[in-house]
Amino acid sequence: MTLNTAMRILDRYLVREFLGTFVFSLAVLLALSAIVDLFDRLSRFLDVSGMVVFQYYVHRLPWFGFQVMPVAVLLAALFSLGRMVRHNELLAMKMGHLGSLRIVAPLLVLGLVVSLAALILGESMIPQMNERALNTYRVKVQKVSPFQRTRDNDIWYRAKGNRFLHISLLDVASGYIHGLTIFELSPDFRLLRRVDAKEARWQDGRWRLRDGEISWTRPDGRYQVDPFTNLTLDLEEKPMDLAQVVRESEEMSSAELRTYIERLTKSGVNSVRYQVDLAAKGSTAFVSVVMALIGIAFALRTGKRGAMAWTGTCVVVAVCYSILNSLSISLGRGGVLPPIVAAWLPNALFAAAGLGSVLTIKS
Repeated sequence: MTLNTAMRILDRYLVREFLGTFVFSLAVLLALSAIVDLFDRLSRFLDVSGMVVFQYYVHRLPWFGFQVMPVAVLLAALFSLGRMVRHNELLAMKMGHLGSLRIVAPLLVLGLVVSLAALILGESMIPQMNERALNTYRVKVQKVSPFQRTRDNDIWYRAKGNRFLHISLLDVASGYIHGLTIFELSPDFRLLRRVDAKEARWQDGRWRLRDGEISWTRPDGRYQVDPFTNLTLDLEEKPMDLAQVVRESEEMSSAELRTYIERLTKSGVNSVRYQVDLAAKGSTAFVSVVMALIGIAFALRTGKRGAMAWTGTCVVVAVCYSILNSLSISLGRGGVLPPIVAAWLPNALFAAAGLGSVLTIKS
């Protein structure tokens, strides 16, 4: 048997072991994620039908899968390679003058494939499914008034007092609205008054409109338009009420989020938070490659104790990564770190640690 033939057999064996463990781990982690989320929302689900809950989780599962994929890759790399170490198969290969990186190359390729799949899904199916899931939750569980929203974040919202709001752009954190139109209707749905404003801000518990006009019909039937520079509006809805209909970053693809950032910037609104979220879309997808490296590094050091001896340590590593990632993202949103650095720093640190560990193992 030639060396190339032996390597092809080894590659197929590693791929088969990895995929089996990956699929099993992904299924278990998906189930656990859904169960934890269900218990967290159980009190809110008591007043809705089982079909609503079912619809919510059908649409939400792809997002759960996106989140747990890296952990599934970590466990798959650890156990598939760990079995070879335990049975001295890896030692035999090293005696044949095969380097560690060549032996584990199929696992790194599979980690990259999973990351590319996560990237593609994160730009196509997952944002759409997230939007459906969150809309179901907002309207049918939280009982938010039904609304319509375009892909560019324009919002139609039915407010109290028979008012309909059209919002071009809303930044909840600062309580800022760019492009606001309010339609006030009579009980029989006749238009009584229309208010258009270039912008509105939530200040001192009230909405303050700037640069607009009020259109209304006088008792004699004549149509009148009154311009205004500043106007205080009695509107019961607060920014947090309108936040229920704002699209989250996870509901948008990178292209949509980039467009949203451009609109915020042109309107003079701080968009750093969304710039970090945009950079994080790419870094999050490639966490699987990093976790594959970490799993390989631990597997190569398992020795006779087996992969189970390192499972707890791997879980701790995954938790540490999550904590570091949350901290880095928070620093980025706070303007302490540039968005790209904030999004990719955890990946860079853990990838360097994993690669360094693999390269320092004696051949």
